Amino acid sequence: MTCFGVRGATLIALYVLCASLAISGQGANPAPPSVPLAADAPFTVAVSTTTIEGGPVYVAGNGPQGAGFRVINGGVRNLANGSAHAATNAETQFLIAGTPNVRILFTVAEGLYRIVGKRSAGISRVADLRGKRVTLPRDTSAHYALVRMLSTAGLSESDVKIVDLPREQMAAGVIDGRADAISMWEPEAQKAVDGLGRDAIVFQDNKVYRELFSLYTTTDVLGDSRRRPQLVSFVRALLSAVDEMKAKPAPHFPLIAKTTGHPVEQVARSWEHHAFPVAVPGDMLDVMVEEEKWVAPKQNRAPRSRATLAAFFEPRILDEVRRR
Repeated sequence: MTCFGVRGATLIALYVLCASLAISGQGANPAPPSVPLAADAPFTVAVSTTTIEGGPVYVAGNGPQGAGFRVINGGVRNLANGSAHAATNAETQFLIAGTPNVRILFTVAEGLYRIVGKRSAGISRVADLRGKRVTLPRDTSAHYALVRMLSTAGLSESDVKIVDLPREQMAAGVIDGRADAISMWEPEAQKAVDGLGRDAIVFQDNKVYRELFSLYTTTDVLGDSRRRPQLVSFVRALLSAVDEMKAKPAPHFPLIAKTTGHPVEQVARSWEHHAFPVAVPGDMLDVMVEEEKWVAPKQNRAPRSRATLAAFFEPRILDEVRRR
């Protein structure tokens, strides 16, 4: 885990706090310990530091404006317990763990997901996934991506067998025969493609589904005369980082690799499977309304209405930054 924007004698204390807040990946992990930030804490952003999607946050934190905030490993759950002022996560985790005071600011990155299968397992089209073993992280955007892709062939989640493997072993599990296919974000999908070679079959349709990795904050931050300007400053640094990465991504691959723990060459080969819109996609509410129907039964509750979900969007911060 990495913290940025930390200076001087506070480094050790902040490292301990960051470690206590750590969770891995984008998925439905146990909530971080309830360690609310002190009133005088630096502006804190929680992002899963294993994800390539978090690249703009890492670059912003390593840039000239990085001294104004710090980055910890985490996600939207940190907003629920007051251990971060802003956070990034896939829309799935917002639907699962977002509390009533969380607000969606905009989508930072889109994960252009792929399902990778083995031709030698008898897979040549999506319909061939029926009865096959698929490894994925449960209750995540990658899980939902599989559900959406299966639906294009008239299949449902119950038509496949989900195989639970450690996330860092999912690609290896397909390669060595513990699973027949994988639905997982990068670079694990790329690792499966590389390892399988000609035996790989890839299913990708980003009109069916792509991950919406977004930035979130809370109504408390938005209503705080001190924290709101800090949020605006962070968003400004984030937009500057995205512009840099779009123009010349390669110089930033070493930082992303160091932060995420993935080799530089895997980051480079996976890069094309990401987009960085820094906007609220026109179909984002539609995506969330449909996805909510999948999330709600898992939590033994009724799906929230379109109007309820629409109320979580807060576009004014992005508008404010772009006006200046």
